[in-house]
Amino acid sequence: MIGMDKLADCILAARLDAKMPAQTEHWFGNTDIDDAYSVQINVLKGMERRRGGKVIGRKVGCTNQSARDLLGLNGPFHGALLSDTAMASPARIARSDYPFIVLEPEFALRLGKPLGPEGAPHTAESVAGAVDAVLPALEIVSSCHKDWTRTGPALVIADNGSSYGWVHGEPIMDWDVDTLMNAEVTLHVDGDQVATGNAGNVDGGPLGVLAWLADRVSLPAGAFVSTGTTTSVHFGDKGDQVEARFGKFGEVSVEIA
Repeated sequence: MIGMDKLADCILAARLDAKMPAQTEHWFGNTDIDDAYSVQINVLKGMERRRGGKVIGRKVGCTNQSARDLLGLNGPFHGALLSDTAMASPARIARSDYPFIVLEPEFALRLGKPLGPEGAPHTAESVAGAVDAVLPALEIVSSCHKDWTRTGPALVIADNGSSYGWVHGEPIMDWDVDTLMNAEVTLHVDGDQVATGNAGNVDGGPLGVLAWLADRVSLPAGAFVSTGTTTSVHFGDKGDQVEARFGKFGEVSVEIA
């Protein structure tokens, strides 16, 4: 069995030194969620120390039942969005830079005011006034763990919630709650539509997800929050040109080279 410090070292070695898969299957705390978030913090500090990026916001994962079914989880979790893996659309990424690539079309919210647990309990209605912009986004999901869909929630959380990158479109300042909550999303690969969804496919809509997160994490003004996949995910491969369309909220695209 390995301890929390060793687990963080294993994840960093896999993420930064390509020592894959991470030797994490014997972590003694693999059912302890609080421990997992402590490991995540150490992983983020290690990545910041070695790569120089900083936390610019949060991602929330497993915010709909299909995502929970894929990973065998019973609720959402959160990780960090990092400046050095955030890219403006259109983006180009290398297949070889990731263990595998899963792309998730997500609504992202930019905060104009801080939110956090001190104001809990939050609701979708109470957090709406803190959002100053809505962005279309594609999250790049991957994992350093062997058999990642069966690894359990703690190891997913420790590995920064499986967040390996984030591609965003332009911020939309002119938005309203009804338009956001009813927004349709389509996912296209090489020009062909492969999936459809809408903002309501995540728990309580994007604002409900933000409320869930704000009950747990302090979020400063200017932070971005990516709120979970609105459609079925796309398992990407070299040569794919992937675009997500969010209606009035714009488009975001990534090419896998």
